[in-house]
Amino acid sequence: MDTCCLCHSRLGAPVYESPGPVSITTMFRVHEGHTRVWHCEECGHTQTEPLPDLAQFYAEEYNPLTASEEEDQLYAQRDGRKIYRTEHQVATLLDKVDLPAQAKILDYGCAKASTLKALCAQRKDIVPHVFDVGEQYRRFWDVFVPRENQAVTEVPPDWSARFDGVISFFALEHVADPGAFAAHIRGLLREGGWLYFLVPNMFANTADFVVADHVNHFAESSLRRLLHEGGFAVLEIDATAHNSAWVVLAEKRESLELIERIDPVADEVRAMAEYWQGFGGRVQTFESGTQGEAAIYGSGFYGTFIHSCLSVPDRVRCFLDQNPHRHQQTLLGKHISAPEALPESVSALYIGLNPRVARDEIAAVECLEARDLHIFFP
Repeated sequence: MDTCCLCHSRLGAPVYESPGPVSITTMFRVHEGHTRVWHCEECGHTQTEPLPDLAQFYAEEYNPLTASEEEDQLYAQRDGRKIYRTEHQVATLLDKVDLPAQAKILDYGCAKASTLKALCAQRKDIVPHVFDVGEQYRRFWDVFVPRENQAVTEVPPDWSARFDGVISFFALEHVADPGAFAAHIRGLLREGGWLYFLVPNMFANTADFVVADHVNHFAESSLRRLLHEGGFAVLEIDATAHNSAWVVLAEKRESLELIERIDPVADEVRAMAEYWQGFGGRVQTFESGTQGEAAIYGSGFYGTFIHSCLSVPDRVRCFLDQNPHRHQQTLLGKHISAPEALPESVSALYIGLNPRVARDEIAAVECLEARDLHIFFP
């Protein structure tokens, strides 16, 4: 990692290296090896050393939400109603993009393409296309995308300049060469076509900083530089429309925007590095002050990371999660249950949620109020 993968400036020493040879991916799986993170002071981009078997990981191991057609991530709960990520992503897209009639749209790095499918249910005139690197998603695509509009591993040459729009949800953070990604998508768009994508915002959710398979951690400055050099004009970069994500809309045309050397986020990046450097020690300090069985609230990245830090992980009885799609599944050999099913024998609870919202979310879980629990907040 001698140079920035975005602006190609020289990099110094990593700003973060995991204390132990353990890395955790978005699939909540533990890999051997250190996680190392660098920050570029030229463009404000932050990057992680790619997994050694990155291509194989995405083709074979990376299979999010494929247990069923209906499986989805819980996005929010409002007035007692569960809102899932697909529903929110479709609503946000329709709010931000004026889709022309009969629009040809490509979902790039689409996994099972649930957002595109839901979009087509509302706009039946849309002509859907999908692309990803794994064959494991075909059974989901076949429900609504003709085979001639599907591509795996490589995009057909005749898709050049075909599309009115390209959408991409949480794919660009995984790409080792983001400049090549942007150039490739530009070639797929007609003149004036648009690119709409979401990527994690680590400034809103610090877990993204240590996800082993997230090569890119964008700041607004590095997003603007990527799109400017890729031949796009930035129409909008929104940090509030989707929790813990950048929502980006750009158009295929040369940008007149002046891109200056800027690094307004270096102090925040260093603070994140310090937070994660000491995270395991805080977990073990809490653990040493408790006895008996424990549970982890949250069956995502934070919960998995906490489990990896424990000195005696066998004391964990189960994981808890509000998402019913997760119930009856397992994580690290432990059952995932609803909070209401927390065993009476559990006396310690680790909160595996984004620290920005963890206390508020736990305060809203009524079934935990009556329990005399020792609680660890991240």
